[in-house]
Amino acid sequence: MQKIPVKVAHYGRFDPRVTTGGVETFARNLGIVFEEVEFLTPSTQDRDRVIAEKIPVICDNQMVTDWPESFPVIGFQHGVAEVKASLTKTRTDRKLAKAQAKATRRENTLWVACARWISRTFEERYDNPADHVVYHQVDVERFDGRLENEGTNLILHDGRSEHKGKELFAHLVKALPEWRFETLNCAPADVPDRMRQGAAFVHLSRYEGNSIVCNEAMAMNLPCLFTRVGLMNDGEDLDVSIVESEDVYGPRDRMVETVKTFLDGLSTRTYTPRRWTMENATPEAHVAAWRKVMEDFSGRAGWDLELGP
Repeated sequence: MQKIPVKVAHYGRFDPRVTTGGVETFARNLGIVFEEVEFLTPSTQDRDRVIAEKIPVICDNQMVTDWPESFPVIGFQHGVAEVKASLTKTRTDRKLAKAQAKATRRENTLWVACARWISRTFEERYDNPADHVVYHQVDVERFDGRLENEGTNLILHDGRSEHKGKELFAHLVKALPEWRFETLNCAPADVPDRMRQGAAFVHLSRYEGNSIVCNEAMAMNLPCLFTRVGLMNDGEDLDVSIVESEDVYGPRDRMVETVKTFLDGLSTRTYTPRRWTMENATPEAHVAAWRKVMEDFSGRAGWDLELGP
């Protein structure tokens, strides 16, 4: 796979080399796409140099406003904070929603989203759809779909916060003792082998932009039970089991029955979500999508980026 032979900069709140999180994982993965990636934060942005050298800057959504409008930037829509804030009710998410709303009015910005539902929602709420949709890539050589889970009762999840179902899984542990519910809770390098041992992956989240861990579970070809959030709103044929949030964030007995029905069906139904990954989210597909973005950006900015063949 040939990288796009240009240098870009990622501009986010935190340095992805020392901080973990979805945005930071995305930033690090830009190294799969581009020949060179520089990581910038508000305290290390060196704005004058970047502008003078005409380095394409890929900004975390709301942070496009930190750059003068005369300078073209790429804004990446990881999610819709207004939707998240309506569910979490937190001050942090409400503040982020206001910042995103302000960012939608910035001129000279090429917008990219990681899922179609995000672009569609920004259009509906702010008249600001994405110019491109680039799905997150998964390293399909590490997440290779080779399961070693015969006879296991291990059900993996990532419910380590309230809006990702932390309390729900605590209840499921007691309600369904025949199954062993455990979080991934391991170093990023160990996630593929951890998933390899699972009977299924269950993600009971109230909100997602496009969850990277869900993409990884699909690439691993695990049977998956997801709430209809994030990528599940795009209408793609993912070959996963999808339930409505109200079916799990309502009465506990209904939540338990919903999960139990999925788990009881594992012995009779085969899931193959890796197929979608191989068609839409490989590193090769990711690079091809970013090449279209950079061709568009080069034309709009009037910069000869020499993108190569």
